[in-house]
Amino acid sequence: MQMIKVVPCVLLLGFSSMVTANDFPTRDRVEYVLNCIQEIGENTMDELQTCSCRIDSIASEMSFEVYGYAVTYNRNKRMTGEKGGVFRDNKAGINFSKELKGAEDTAKGQCIKVVHIVAPTDLTRDKRYDEINEIKEGSESKEDYGHRR
Repeated sequence: MQMIKVVPCVLLLGFSSMVTANDFPTRDRVEYVLNCIQEIGENTMDELQTCSCRIDSIASEMSFEVYGYAVTYNRNKRMTGEKGGVFRDNKAGINFSKELKGAEDTAKGQCIKVVHIVAPTDLTRDKRYDEINEIKEGSESKEDYGHRR
């Protein structure tokens, strides 16, 4: 009877460590999201969602420990002089940075930036709409379009 109670507890402990292995602290997630929004250059809900998705994707790809090393390496390798040299010459830091870059590239592919889509009816109000259609239909070359006034 005791054995039956012990086995589920051991299984739960094993699963709980797997779940928390890639759990990033809230502060670090927020810091990433704020930096990401600043990098994109806009401050809207669309960017917030995109950047939140990206850090979630990164967290699923790598442990927080490796992420922390990579962020530290990337931040400090820019220091001038000997202090920066300690980081620039660090092979482990270079590898961590490459791993983070790969995770970020994956995240950018998974979490695209949402942009507003213009409805076709809005395009018809633009005078250039007919000119653009003429080019698409081949009535004039793209080179001619650039020089026409």
